[in-house]
Amino acid sequence: MLFTRALAAAAVVFSAGAAQAEDSAVVLGKSTYNARCALCHGADGKGGGEIAELFAVRPSDLSTLAERADGKFPFSTVYDIIVNGMEQRGHGDSTMPIWGDYFMADALMDRGVSQSDALYMASGRILSVVYYLESIQQ
Repeated sequence: MLFTRALAAAAVVFSAGAAQAEDSAVVLGKSTYNARCALCHGADGKGGGEIAELFAVRPSDLSTLAERADGKFPFSTVYDIIVNGMEQRGHGDSTMPIWGDYFMADALMDRGVSQSDALYMASGRILSVVYYLESIQQ
């Protein structure tokens, strides 16, 4: 719960928009997206990843998030979904992975990284993915 609150607070602090995001954050976000999200959502974010057909509910088209939110990219909502996963089931009993926990565990695996540093690292990684997704909106 503390992790979710801290990540939500970080999202609010850093939600200035992709136009103000450093190019490097978008590049990092694209790299993370390609490594963790493209398999389901596709390299172009349109929901046609290599394993998309295996799901009962096709992965979302992430390039139209702003369009579906009345023209404004839903920054906080997207951040929250990446951190906490989502209720909608993709196949069987599985849901979208909870990437916040994954990124936190990944950061903690580095020797000498404290819990608070790992939290910042995970937050930054998630923010970079959100900035990247904001940059691919149609």
